[in-house]
Amino acid sequence: MCGICGIFNMSKDQPVAEALIDRMNAKLSHRGPDDCGTYINDLIGLGHRRLSVIDPRNGKQPLCNEDGTLWITYNGEIYNYRELRAILAKRGHRFATNCDTEVVVHAYQEFGPDCVTKFNGMFAFAVWDAKKELLFLARDRMGIKPLYYAVRGSNFIFASEVKAILEHPDVSAEVEARAIPEYLLCTCLLDSRTMFRNIQSLSPGATIMVQNGVVRTRQYWSLATDGLGHNGDSFAHCRDQVRELLDSSINLMMVSDVPLGTLLSGGLDSSIVSAIAARQIRGRLKTFSMGYHNSRTIRPDDTDPHYAHLVASAYHTDHADLLFQPSEYSDVMRRVTWHVEKPVDLTSPSLFLLYRDVKPTVTVVMSGEGADELFAGYFFFLDNRPDGQLTEFPWAPYLDEVSALLDPAFARETRCVEHIRATLTDELSSFHTDDRLNKFLFLFLKYYLVDMLERLDKTSMAWGVESRVPFLDHRLVEYVVNMPSSYKSSSSSEKILLKSIATDILPADIVKRKKRPVPIPVDPKTVLTQCKRANELVQSSDSRIGNYFNKRQVDDFFKRKGQFKTTDNLAVYRTAHALIALDAWHSTFGVTS
Repeated sequence: MCGICGIFNMSKDQPVAEALIDRMNAKLSHRGPDDCGTYINDLIGLGHRRLSVIDPRNGKQPLCNEDGTLWITYNGEIYNYRELRAILAKRGHRFATNCDTEVVVHAYQEFGPDCVTKFNGMFAFAVWDAKKELLFLARDRMGIKPLYYAVRGSNFIFASEVKAILEHPDVSAEVEARAIPEYLLCTCLLDSRTMFRNIQSLSPGATIMVQNGVVRTRQYWSLATDGLGHNGDSFAHCRDQVRELLDSSINLMMVSDVPLGTLLSGGLDSSIVSAIAARQIRGRLKTFSMGYHNSRTIRPDDTDPHYAHLVASAYHTDHADLLFQPSEYSDVMRRVTWHVEKPVDLTSPSLFLLYRDVKPTVTVVMSGEGADELFAGYFFFLDNRPDGQLTEFPWAPYLDEVSALLDPAFARETRCVEHIRATLTDELSSFHTDDRLNKFLFLFLKYYLVDMLERLDKTSMAWGVESRVPFLDHRLVEYVVNMPSSYKSSSSSEKILLKSIATDILPADIVKRKKRPVPIPVDPKTVLTQCKRANELVQSSDSRIGNYFNKRQVDDFFKRKGQFKTTDNLAVYRTAHALIALDAWHSTFGVTS
């Protein structure tokens, strides 16, 4: 796992400055603490920061093919690289290293842009084709690895993180107005937007080709919508197939030349990953759970560490409970904002602390992300209204209340509510199925999950930790999305099929445990303080965020007056946190409107 960046001067009127690539590279140093490199050749400049995971002694980047006509800067892991290497070797390709990076550049040489369809893994990379004067960029199918770009004048600029792009003198930290209400109203950004004006995110499963001053984007993979819920296999057959695919995915992701472990919360998803990994690894698997000192829980035995120990004991893992002081959560907020490059959600500070304390022991971890979106772990979010009446994303059920806080002129300018509802209508109308739950899960996979994966990447790579997600092997995803939703959730239970698999390998208490969110330190005093602080940030005469909001409405909202008398407590707390985080983002990046 690494950090990449680069500049392509499409007009060829001036060479790329090496000092600029160095500055962009320096902004990514946390992603690649083991090595750095650049390749500069007049109109192209590539930068790389390396986190050594496969073949640590070799594989320095940027890396080229045999004759130096193809150069690559690459971030990620191709789990089937050994299989591809054998195929390419039979076709005459010669390799100087044992790393997957070299396989990617030779696969591009052999298959061209279609090479991405051969990869099983998580990746974001750029290949410079010197003969064709062509720059090719690609992102993995599920969007596990981020990749951002900007086109400013004749310069095409890209990087693993926005902060590196902001080093370019032609790119400034300006707010993308449409992103503000999208962040507040649906917690994710639409249309490949970032929070920064003129900076885009390359969509999952997409490539870009830049040649002769033309930037062309192509979608090489997307979730199929025609077959949702149409898999005719029996429950027993689906169960066996999912278990086989999950075993295969974890086996592929065990490949590492540096210490590897798993995150083990004691929830269903991470426990399944840990149990299967413990069976496959040589020696004892290292596992990690987290929590906060003095956390308020209904029962002492209802914490993540308690349940994690049940699995750790059953599989004799080398387990560590990582416990933090509640004050650490708020202390790291500004640092987390700098790393995630958007207003911080409630769980990111906890993940940031978790990866900080994992790093001294392991460099690679596997976790259970993606299982909730695939197997309907969010059943309590689901809305029973017909598709045509769905007016908000299922995970953001307070659109009417929160949209009422926006300044009317700002709401008209961004057309935020109309755009969100049009997006929902377009997505739901694209299906040729009556399997309503699978339609909802598609929305989770396409929007909610991508935002969550970005958070996962940024909080782990902040400490040079590579996070792998076995549930998001594209083979498993493609199979599960087409299973009938009745195999996933019912009115009385969520994750039906996954629990059936877990029954054979996990303690019964894990299978029966109710879903719990990532631990955060919250008490009634915190909630009151947050609400007061959020209101003050909007009402202040020198407010950084006040222009976005109707100040009277915001004041009524937090004081539960007028139309907000019966507003849900969770809506109030989440909104308070969102406004504080939005202000912190403006402050951290010096964003102008």
